[in-house]
Amino acid sequence: MKMIFIFIDGFGIGKADASVNPLANPELVNLNYILHEAGAIPTDACLDVPGLPQSATGQTTIFTGQNAPKVLSRHLHGQPTVTLKKMIFANNLFKELLKRGYSVTNSNVYRTAYISKIKDPKERKYRPSVTTVMTLSSGLNLRTVEEYIAGEGVYHDVTGTILRNEGYVKDLITPQEAAQRLYNVSRKYDFTLFEYFETDIIGHKMEMETAIEKLKTLDAFIGELLRLYDEKEDIIFITSDHGNVEDITIKTHTFNKVPTVILGKVPKNVEIKINSLTDIMPTVLDIFDSKGEL
Repeated sequence: MKMIFIFIDGFGIGKADASVNPLANPELVNLNYILHEAGAIPTDACLDVPGLPQSATGQTTIFTGQNAPKVLSRHLHGQPTVTLKKMIFANNLFKELLKRGYSVTNSNVYRTAYISKIKDPKERKYRPSVTTVMTLSSGLNLRTVEEYIAGEGVYHDVTGTILRNEGYVKDLITPQEAAQRLYNVSRKYDFTLFEYFETDIIGHKMEMETAIEKLKTLDAFIGELLRLYDEKEDIIFITSDHGNVEDITIKTHTFNKVPTVILGKVPKNVEIKINSLTDIMPTVLDIFDSKGEL
């Protein structure tokens, strides 16, 4: 069994109204499939803490299994603070899988300048994300532009537009090629992570046309991955940290639940009980710990 874990930032369950919710656009066939036909589980991101759910605490909760907003007594946006980093360093999904003898990887590629800056203790502007902290704290390397050029990784925007615009590469890749890269990388590992956060960025911009354009890229990427994966051998696990892009009329995040989607053959003796973000990591570990039949 191989699991591809796709974390989509700011991806909530919204109204079936395409004038408000770009995800309701009928052209987004694959996103509509995972939201409405693939058994998506509405998952609480508020975690019994007042205020709008935020990225740093939501992601820390997903990848540690602990209620990070309760630890801080608030939801925290952006990148993890010292307290959250300590939680991630103490235990996280990568570390737990590695302890069990499984191979894991972060498929996201990082720009050379970014890698240099986040490793500089004097640098304050560039702070590592939750998944970056998880990767480094687990003793894993961040994927480089050189690996991207060799086809061994995917940039967070899927097509590599940012890499091209900053002069790292000459050509874009298609969403389908990006999905093929992710799938090929996943053949070498038991657990492969991919993080996409353009959804959160476009949600804050409140621009429907931009949102649809970006979501079409994500839709094509997901569609190709669904075509490639073997539902008898692979699991595609999709979730998010909070809502945002599903309501383009507001600039902030939302209180909406997020979808958790598990595609493929989950072992028969694993009972999926997901109510909130605290249940994501335990569910992944239960799937890997199971010795039952597929």
